[in-house]
Amino acid sequence: MEHKGTVVLETKRLVLRPFSMEDLEQIYYNCWCDKDVWKWTRYAPMNCIEDVITAANMFTPNWLNAYQRPDRYSWAIQLKESGEVIGRYFGMHPDDQISQIELAYELGKRWWGQGIMTEATKKVLDFFFREVGFRRVYAYHADKNSASGRVMQKSGMVYEGTLRQACSCNNGVFDKVCYAILREEYLKNTEQQTAETLREDL
Repeated sequence: MEHKGTVVLETKRLVLRPFSMEDLEQIYYNCWCDKDVWKWTRYAPMNCIEDVITAANMFTPNWLNAYQRPDRYSWAIQLKESGEVIGRYFGMHPDDQISQIELAYELGKRWWGQGIMTEATKKVLDFFFREVGFRRVYAYHADKNSASGRVMQKSGMVYEGTLRQACSCNNGVFDKVCYAILREEYLKNTEQQTAETLREDL
């Protein structure tokens, strides 16, 4: 496994890149100011831009300097068309011993239902499996936050089980719905999709 840090990734509509201090205002107003976004996280409530720093402890010097670590994976989700930063993608708790990492993400409500987070997830999975070399990538969601689960399903992740009353977030305590995908599963799925695309093009 070879950690590479938060490198710039691109998809058809998105640029995933490290945050800078200049992104603070956009990520707050486009994403984190909305209770419907952070109620499914464990962030401290953010009622103003200053709360991002003082309460949620993000965009501090230590938070930004963490990008120097090769195992730090925290992307700003930026739209190519407008240049707006509309969300965050995070690879959490990298575990070198068993070669796995957890996914977490937030997206501004105005962009829900457009396939943006699925597009980002597929790109991050490809990066983690092909370039970093993780063997397993996992994620979970509160059972009442089914939209997050649909992102995992559409990205090819496999349902592994539900832990009752094991998910704590700002909205309360919920059942924890767990998904994961293994590298061999991802590569097999990708090969099949490529073959199907080639057949359609013939």
